[in-house]
Amino acid sequence: MGRALASALLEAGHRVTVWNRTPGKASDLITAGARLASSPAEALEGAGVAVFCLVDDDAVTSTIDQARGSVDLAGLVMVNLTADSPARTRVLAGQLGALGIILIDGAIMTPAAAVGTEATRILYAGPQQAYKDHSGLLSAFGGTAYYLGDDIAAAATYDVALLSLFWISIAGLAQALALTRAEGLDVEDFTPHAVAMGGLVVDLLPGLTADFAAERYSGFDSASIRSLSASLTHLRSACAHSGVSTDVLDAISSVVKDAVHAGHGADAPIRLAETLIPEQSKPSPL
Repeated sequence: MGRALASALLEAGHRVTVWNRTPGKASDLITAGARLASSPAEALEGAGVAVFCLVDDDAVTSTIDQARGSVDLAGLVMVNLTADSPARTRVLAGQLGALGIILIDGAIMTPAAAVGTEATRILYAGPQQAYKDHSGLLSAFGGTAYYLGDDIAAAATYDVALLSLFWISIAGLAQALALTRAEGLDVEDFTPHAVAMGGLVVDLLPGLTADFAAERYSGFDSASIRSLSASLTHLRSACAHSGVSTDVLDAISSVVKDAVHAGHGADAPIRLAETLIPEQSKPSPL
């Protein structure tokens, strides 16, 4: 991903200095016109903006620590496109702020191959003025940029939340494909029906999100958590009889069972989102 970002900046005509913990990985960028720095200090010396894309925010901190004794970093704008948790992002912002570094945190929601094309989607959060001042440079990454506000952890939060949605959906698909194959059916014949079901989820998503936001949990006009529990029992039984693991369904069933035991059986399934939040983390009523 780092090479893709640097390539996009070069193609947009920016002067780019690169540093990588494995120098050989930058050879194609040097050929394309980038300057190779031998250390983080050399890379950051005199830089107004630095784009970071490392394994996690601990690696970002380590890189800054390698430079801070040799270079005055006050006033540096860091665009951190490293994936990490919201909590760790807030800690990093505090650490950088103590050094006078301005943090714009970002989350790339597309593969490296999409960077520099119209398919790119990047979420940003942090000081609005800093984001505006450097939006021209960020446009080199292509596609669409979404500024989420000055809560520095907003992009990291969306990143983790959206990845949860993606990977749990993939787990559901894996469960469906396993059952289909175990029953001797052609999984490719199953595909259009899976696409239709996925489309139903997409159609329902805005309304479900609005219901959760407004705390409309009544299951009177929709399926209830209790009916979901019954459906899961049926699904687990079907998979078990076909010799297919029920581990994924068991995890969902545990959450549903807890909600029923808490007295929410008659509520709509979207109430599950509320039951997943610890009481101490819920917003206080106005």
